[in-house]
Amino acid sequence: MATAFIEDPRVTRYRQKLADLLRRPSCRWMSFAIGTAPIHRGFFADTAEAIEGLPTGDVQHGNGVSHRQVQYGVRLKIVDGADAFYDAEGDVLVVPEESALDGLDGQAKLVGACVHLGLDIEGRNRQPLDSESAAQIARHLYRLFESVPDDLGEPEVADRVKQLAPELPADKAFFDVAAEILRHRRATLRAHRRVSHPLQPGSFMKIVGTDRREQLHDVLLEGTGRRRRQAAPKPTIYALPRASRFLALQALELALPRVGHA
Repeated sequence: MATAFIEDPRVTRYRQKLADLLRRPSCRWMSFAIGTAPIHRGFFADTAEAIEGLPTGDVQHGNGVSHRQVQYGVRLKIVDGADAFYDAEGDVLVVPEESALDGLDGQAKLVGACVHLGLDIEGRNRQPLDSESAAQIARHLYRLFESVPDDLGEPEVADRVKQLAPELPADKAFFDVAAEILRHRRATLRAHRRVSHPLQPGSFMKIVGTDRREQLHDVLLEGTGRRRRQAAPKPTIYALPRASRFLALQALELALPRVGHA
């Protein structure tokens, strides 16, 4: 295994904040599938773990500073002014400056980028159009889950959804699917309350239909100027989850044990 390098404390702090974002209820409640891209129970928790890393080895001391060795599932690079995206070839999650974590739109874009990472970790990043569709849906769904409380009445929900709807037709196609998932979850919550069985995160899944899937693919292809064609199946090896990637040293004061998440 490669020798660990000392990670920039700024990157370590960003990793921890991003992992906390992915553990929010709005991420844990997402449960849908489009083609080869399922967003299921534990998806974002696993992705958060890959970003935050797992301690391994002993604490190291040197130059008056103590570090612990951590194994990460992805490299993280902060680029001020950039949009969040995952580079699968370089195995790098590129993120904007920390202020993106403070606003709803910035958080939603980070969630979308992390969908690509999570699918790659699970060996599910096999159909680019499905992966990008899932990322776009998750981005809008996060905004909806954060903005529409469970106890809001249906007329108010309709107004809130209308306010959040994007103006661009291409964005609205994915937003409409996210709104359907929101309504599906709300209906499922009501049904479970009637039988006194509280619904738990990830205990339901909304399947995006074939017709809607093809519509979203066409929107993506139109945006890139490409034509639809039948993709050849990838070798079986791509169906295997990829291994953890590399080691780094975290400054000890930034690597205190994490408090358990509900």
